[in-house]
Amino acid sequence: MTPKEKAKELFDRFYDDVNFSECYQGSKESSSQCALICVDEIISLLGTMQQGNLILSYWLDVKQEL
Repeated sequence: MTPKEKAKELFDRFYDDVNFSECYQGSKESSSQCALICVDEIISLLGTMQQGNLILSYWLDVKQEL
């Protein structure tokens, strides 16, 4: 899965959960923020791993797509 596809998947998952009401304003922005928080957490954890360089690079690309 490309970073762009993963970014869309994360966004869509949060958008579906956050957008529980049609009257909720800002659900797109909230979905993106939730996905960014998750990706930041993954990047932080991978930064401490010795063999996480390729995986870290992938998640940095996902973050950029978000």
